Amino acid sequence: MSEDLNKMGSDQLLIHLEPDWERRNWCNWLGCSEDELEHAVTYVGHDPDNVRRFLRQAR
Repeated sequence: MSEDLNKMGSDQLLIHLEPDWERRNWCNWLGCSEDELEHAVTYVGHDPDNVRRFLRQAR
């Protein structure tokens, strides 16, 4: 059971593009458009720190 909780906890720290409300929240938090977020996630993965760095370098 604790394994499931650990997986769920770490999964919440990743950027998910679905559902739409979660994608919009990440865009608001990161200050980017949905297209920029999708491009960043495609390029560097779902880790918020990597996406933040990618977006910062792209500007």
